[in-house]
Amino acid sequence: MTTTAPETQIEGYLEMLQRFYEEEIEGSAYFDALAERFSQAEQRRKMHLMAQVERYAAAAAAPLLVKYHLITRDAAVLQASGHKHAQNVTADWPALISEMRRTFPDYMPEFRAIEDLAPPQDLPQLKMLTAHEIAAIAFLEAEAKGDPDSDTPLINYLRTGTA
Repeated sequence: MTTTAPETQIEGYLEMLQRFYEEEIEGSAYFDALAERFSQAEQRRKMHLMAQVERYAAAAAAPLLVKYHLITRDAAVLQASGHKHAQNVTADWPALISEMRRTFPDYMPEFRAIEDLAPPQDLPQLKMLTAHEIAAIAFLEAEAKGDPDSDTPLINYLRTGTA
C-alpha cells in the first residue's frame, strides 16, 4: 500500500487488521477451551500450545492496532465466543486434527492478501501473523503423521516468530 492508495484500500486493510487481531484472541480462547475437553495430557498440552501461538500472533499485531487507533471488541466477548465455538466441537483428536488440516490452509490467501495491502513498515508484524498459520499447518501435518515432535513448529514460532 502506498500513501496514494485509494481510501477503500486503506479501509479494507484496517478492517482486515482488526478482524485478524480479534480472531487471534478468539482463537486462543478456543484452543484453551478445547484443551480442557481432552483426557490425554499430551493432547491438552498441544492445544494449549496452539492457544499460546494465537496469543503470540495477537501480541505481534497489537502495536498496529495502536498505530491506527483501531478499537476491537472487548477481549472478554472474544474469549467467550472462542469458548462457545469449542463447545460445539464434537470431534475426537484424530477427527479434530483432520478437520483443522483441511481448513487451516484455506486461511493462507487472506494472510497473503493483508500483506499485499499493508504499508511496508507494517510487514514485520504481519509476517508474524502469517508465520503463526504456517507453524500451525506444519504442526497439523506432523501430528497427522504421528511425528513425536509434531509440536516443534509451534515451539519454534514461539521462540523465533517463524515456523
